[in-house]
Amino acid sequence: MITVTKEAAEQIRQAATQNESENLGLRIAAKVNDEGMLEIGMGFDQERANDSVSDQWGVTVLVNAQSAPYLNEVTLDFGEVSPGQTGFMFSMPEPQGGGCGSSGASSGGGCGSGGCGSGGCGSH
Repeated sequence: MITVTKEAAEQIRQAATQNESENLGLRIAAKVNDEGMLEIGMGFDQERANDSVSDQWGVTVLVNAQSAPYLNEVTLDFGEVSPGQTGFMFSMPEPQGGGCGSSGASSGGGCGSGGCGSGGCGSH
């Protein structure tokens, strides 16, 4: 299951209040695109029957069964993504074995940019 840091949860709760989405959970979804790269998105949504649900720092996190394998050991954080710019970041676990030595961190869209208010990733 994905882990949400305290800093990310604070930003998510603020976005939920601004978008009047306090009664919804944060859906985090992942898929592999045509180029073989992992894409992760998030948005506010209602809980569904096949969701894994966890409460982290006061944020209800929703992950569907198809996304769960891609999000195992991933961390969602909020902080400085480049000098003077803050945003959400998804950090991947270190690869086992030889690996390339990079953390695989990438930035993601979503709540800080208003993505949650429109339903975001995984909503229909």
